[in-house]
Amino acid sequence: MDDSLKEINISDVNAKIPRRVHLDRVSRNVLSGALFFFLSVLGGSVWISHNEIKNSQIRNTLLRDGRAVDGDITKSSVNRDGVYVSYTFSVDGVLCSGHAEMKADHYTVPGAPEKIPIRYLPRDPRVNQPIYWEWFSAWDMFPFLFLLFIMAGSAAVVGVTLRERTLARKGIVVMGRVTGCAPTQKSFTVYYEFTTQENTEMEGSIELPDECGAGTSIPIIYLPSNPKRNERYPVGGFCIAE
Repeated sequence: MDDSLKEINISDVNAKIPRRVHLDRVSRNVLSGALFFFLSVLGGSVWISHNEIKNSQIRNTLLRDGRAVDGDITKSSVNRDGVYVSYTFSVDGVLCSGHAEMKADHYTVPGAPEKIPIRYLPRDPRVNQPIYWEWFSAWDMFPFLFLLFIMAGSAAVVGVTLRERTLARKGIVVMGRVTGCAPTQKSFTVYYEFTTQENTEMEGSIELPDECGAGTSIPIIYLPSNPKRNERYPVGGFCIAE
């Protein structure tokens, strides 16, 4: 048996349930980073969604109440997604302006390279859009899905940390027995079995940096309400407060 295992007094460990535990420095940094990314991406997703909803509402209003007019292109620049266009148009002798990002083949009037068709709101010409402007494209989903992917990954880290904390605080420690050990690329998958305090036989596995021979005794911690949630004791990433 490993010398570190001899120092574990199971009776003392189980007498402290629920235990006072805290994250070690590395795990705390990982959790802080995950929370930062989650909140940042959540804010970005809300901002993107707000803009898309706002653009959709403006487009619907213009389609219902807007008037069409040809505007004059004052500036245009090509970017990765299309052409960024600035324009002006006249309403009752008053010059109004606007801008939009257009697809390359939608920003001019055929035969009039310096013109662009505009739809504006008569009661407030500041609300305007090019007639052929696309407020939503399937390509717009990729950055949104990427943000959701990052947010899901961050949420998974937070969720696993909370689950591990529950196990570290409320889990019961027993001695298990190694039944097998298989090498992986950089570690070993150790298979073990143990008996709960209710005399239920359970099995589990965990990745460890060192090889364990069959029959070796190892301390296992399991959740009484769900013994399938188990792993080697102590739970990695957590320290028990004295």
